Amino acid sequence: MGYTATMSHMLKIRELQQKIRQLQEELITDELTRILNRRGLMERVDPFVNEVRYQLENPDQRRGLIIRNFSLIFVDVDKFKTINDTHGHAAGDSVLIEVAQRLRDNVRGSDIVGRYGGEEIVIGLLGASAEDARMIAENLRKKIEEKPFKHGQLEIPVTASFGVTTLKIKQSTNDLIDTADKALYMAKEGGRNRVVTAD
Repeated sequence: MGYTATMSHMLKIRELQQKIRQLQEELITDELTRILNRRGLMERVDPFVNEVRYQLENPDQRRGLIIRNFSLIFVDVDKFKTINDTHGHAAGDSVLIEVAQRLRDNVRGSDIVGRYGGEEIVIGLLGASAEDARMIAENLRKKIEEKPFKHGQLEIPVTASFGVTTLKIKQSTNDLIDTADKALYMAKEGGRNRVVTAD
């Protein structure tokens, strides 16, 4: 095989590798909001939960970077059905896109932001203590509330409720999500537009 043929072959391989990477990224990206979808969220959160859980259970064993905390924030847009019913599903989609953007813009690049389902978004915070996570959630709550969401000529006031928890020894990813979800439920029951910490 000559030099030109070899180069052409290598370029085709690179193009295929790039297409595979794009397809893999699409598989874990939410089509509407462009944050992680539920599958991508679980794929990113699970290894961190396992690593932090190991370090919590084995405090005397050092391996790699020592990370003692992993916190989770469960976010739910308040009265989302009313937004859809009043302004239409296109407006609801606009609100979800903007909520996802505001959340992503106001956490660290290393944090994990994904759409869990419907109007629910989960944020994983590596290294964040319970108090850190509560403060972050409160800041995010304000970022959503402070400025109306625009859809065409419409200005739609939006709030969200937040459930916060921090990983404990023996908790699985599902346990962690379930605990954050229960805290979110308490925030909803308590009047919405608030942060409730599970602990």
